[in-house]
Amino acid sequence: MRPKVVALHGFLGRGSDWDQVRANSKCDAEWICPDLFATGAVSFDPPDIDGPCWLAGYSFGARLALDWLQSDPERWRGALLLSVNPGNFQSDEERVTRREADKKWADEFESAGWDDLMLRWNAQDVFAGSSAPDREERDYDRRRLCAALREFSVNDQFTDPLRLPSTLVIMAGDRDRKFVDLQDRMRDAGFPGTFPVIAEAGHRLIFDAPDAVAAALDNLVA
Repeated sequence: MRPKVVALHGFLGRGSDWDQVRANSKCDAEWICPDLFATGAVSFDPPDIDGPCWLAGYSFGARLALDWLQSDPERWRGALLLSVNPGNFQSDEERVTRREADKKWADEFESAGWDDLMLRWNAQDVFAGSSAPDREERDYDRRRLCAALREFSVNDQFTDPLRLPSTLVIMAGDRDRKFVDLQDRMRDAGFPGTFPVIAEAGHRLIFDAPDAVAAALDNLVA
């Protein structure tokens, strides 16, 4: 039976963001790559799919994957998580700062001009060292984007490592120092799995190193 992989893109992403990874993969998986922010998308709940599946997630999608893994650990064989923040290592002050920042971005995504908004979004420090993919306003429901910022902010997230499967790969790019540090902290806190760091890659691993991502997924589901 072919393995099934549910692959979740990042904030401002699309299911097609996984195309390069899929092209590099040799595991002959059945891929399910939902568009989480498209017009007509109704929730951030797992798709209704028979049988156990593998999860893959990038950034926002990786945090969503952590939520699914904790909520129903028996459903998932394991997961590949790219550039993920589990939410555990924030001070109260950092949570307040992040909450305010997410609220501000949500207000911007409600009504700001799209082209200027994309320039400012991509200028954030976390994306330094990664190229920015083209994003067209017509591909998104702004209400969905705002809901993600207001209702699924990392400042409200906490991950219990004891509820996670052992078959995890948590990956970061070596140019993404914040998330390399988060990997170290997850490892020290008892998160299961392996923690590879990919050379010459930034936060947008899904675009920066699709070959390395595909190889990690192939090893996971083999």
